[in-house]
Amino acid sequence: MTDHHGAAGSTPMLFTEKKINTTLLGVAFAFSVAGGITLLVHAWQTERLWPVGPIGVALIAWGLLVGNNLAVRRRLSPVLRLEAQRFSYIGGAAWKPRMISIDFRDITQVDKVRSSGIILHVRQERRARIVPIGLLSKGDREAFIQGFHARCDASRTLDASPQGSR
Repeated sequence: MTDHHGAAGSTPMLFTEKKINTTLLGVAFAFSVAGGITLLVHAWQTERLWPVGPIGVALIAWGLLVGNNLAVRRRLSPVLRLEAQRFSYIGGAAWKPRMISIDFRDITQVDKVRSSGIILHVRQERRARIVPIGLLSKGDREAFIQGFHARCDASRTLDASPQGSR
């Protein structure tokens, strides 16, 4: 987290996840790849590739998936960004995370706000979106929720006024 000033102002609010999360991803990457290589070496030395080989390959593949996720998360950091007109978060599949941006004017309804995420509906989409906020520290989570609600309210106020036309 780098900035929390201006709840509905033009100053963007940037949030980073707790360092322990990326540390755990790094440890999972290292142990998965090392464990997979160890299993493959053991299978090769004992000449029993069938029962152990596929497990070692799967473990290496899992480790590479976790490593890719970690690298992309670090490149896209901060994980949550609140701007005046929209907010962005890291979403997508585990093997291909990407930055997703949603305009506040496109939000039709906010269903639930939990400690792990915000469930909301976006115009032109059938399914609800889940914005993950569980990776933030408790203080950052509260600041994000307050800033999110303030900017949603400000956006709705602009939409209701005649000057707020697009």
